[in-house]
Amino acid sequence: MKKFFTVLAAAMMVAVSASAQHEIGAIVGGMNGASYKYWFNDNLALQADLAVGLTRGAWNSNGYSFNEGFYDFTINPNVLYHFGLPSNFKIYAGGGVNFGLLSDIENTHSEGIFGKFGINGAVGVTYDIQSVPLVLAFDFRPGYGLGFWGEKEYRPSGSLSYFDWKLGFAVRYKL
Repeated sequence: MKKFFTVLAAAMMVAVSASAQHEIGAIVGGMNGASYKYWFNDNLALQADLAVGLTRGAWNSNGYSFNEGFYDFTINPNVLYHFGLPSNFKIYAGGGVNFGLLSDIENTHSEGIFGKFGINGAVGVTYDIQSVPLVLAFDFRPGYGLGFWGEKEYRPSGSLSYFDWKLGFAVRYKL
């Protein structure tokens, strides 16, 4: 019985890896960086982007309220469900998390670089070019995030919150 389950598990892994499709490329727009997509089946995929961009955040410190721009360095994995349309188009929806680092654009205070974590949705459309192994994608990712920094001798620990949205255009090569 143990051998049966071992053989069954191995067969399932081979079947999943044989039907798996990988895409790698770039994303530009609100996020600028590398993009990777792994297809579990014809409709379900995991997309992960490693990118830099800009965001705005509102935060409070010692009774003062700030609304500033930040550079952000983000890792953004999303699980996406795709709905097929005619002519090689697919629309998709899903969501994920984003985490990384933020840095003040204007460098007006001493927080420096600090961490960030957030959740986001994702909706978009893809076009699969059949004559070459390329996929074009356009998406919108609304989200909410938190930035945080630790306590140091010259300032208390703190946090900021922000509504974050990104538009992105991706070109990925099918492996």
